[in-house]
Amino acid sequence: MSLLIEFLCGCFVCSGGKDLSGNKRTNKTHSFDQKFDNMNEALRVSCQQGYPVRVVRSHKEKRSAYAPQFGVRYDGVYRIEKCWRKKGIQGCLVCRYLFVRCDNEPAPWTSDEHGDRPCPLPVVKELKGAIDVTERKKAAAWDYDEEKECWMWKRPPPPSKKMDAIRCENGISEKIKIVRKVKTKPVRDRLMKEFACLLCRKVLSVPVTTPCGHNFCKSCLEGAFSGKSFIRKRGSEGGRTLRAQKNVMKCPSCSIDIAEFLQNPEVNRHMMSAIEALLREAEMEESSEVSNDKNDENIETVNDDDGTEVSKPCDSGENVLEEIKDNDLNQPHKRRKGAGDSAIVNTEEQINVAGLEDNVMTCST
Repeated sequence: MSLLIEFLCGCFVCSGGKDLSGNKRTNKTHSFDQKFDNMNEALRVSCQQGYPVRVVRSHKEKRSAYAPQFGVRYDGVYRIEKCWRKKGIQGCLVCRYLFVRCDNEPAPWTSDEHGDRPCPLPVVKELKGAIDVTERKKAAAWDYDEEKECWMWKRPPPPSKKMDAIRCENGISEKIKIVRKVKTKPVRDRLMKEFACLLCRKVLSVPVTTPCGHNFCKSCLEGAFSGKSFIRKRGSEGGRTLRAQKNVMKCPSCSIDIAEFLQNPEVNRHMMSAIEALLREAEMEESSEVSNDKNDENIETVNDDDGTEVSKPCDSGENVLEEIKDNDLNQPHKRRKGAGDSAIVNTEEQINVAGLEDNVMTCST
């Protein structure tokens, strides 16, 4: 892909047409024609709709007098006015684009204090003999406003799928940070992930931390080395007693000797208090879930005589509310069925519209 944008107007040769399979990432030979697909098609859509395109110029573009000396440089906002396909130097069709700078900030290579102004398009000689010529047939989404004397969105920008979206209100673009809701893991899962014994794979009970940084239950670690002595006595054939030798006791998770630690393993009190706090939090979480389930079970669904489903409380059968149909939602009031009373209740106060789907029911408490 090569960039040929010159000053305020210029042409851009797009991507594709090269065989990049295997170890050919630096292949400079076009082996087939470029097409308007993928990124090439995205640029053509920008041309048809008049969307702005941000341009970054690299120092590797030796043919341009406006390229930076080192690294890359942001050149500003451009707009694609025309695009076409024409045979290149190597005989294959290449996609070409006519870019025009339309930024409110001055170009980085000039000393101007103002941005760009609308100007007539240059005469592109290479359009002669070109095919698939595309020009914009309607007003551009990004255009110059004569009253405000600036480039701005004349139409709402396309919706963005990225975290940062652009909102346009009254022609003014505003950057919005879209925050995704991250589902928090249950406390029990956090305990199993962060405070799990490497032997029993359960939540640590009386945790001990070895010098090599691994966590075990004290009972699990002592059980792994039960029946093994710390010192091994040696003897010779002549009856002489040799010097005792320490037994090597390797950590269950690595090859470090922890024999001295096993003689008097110390409980990790800080970790133990953290685990106890998380266990209390997990119990509160489970109790709240159980209470919510019980509240849901207090309401059961029964079938009416006409086959419709009506919700009522399990422990009270005195008052049953009739089904509210979809066309009744616009009515401000609804009459309640009761034992001899004809009280009028406000449906806007009794109905949770957000939870209603096909059949909308209400329930007295």
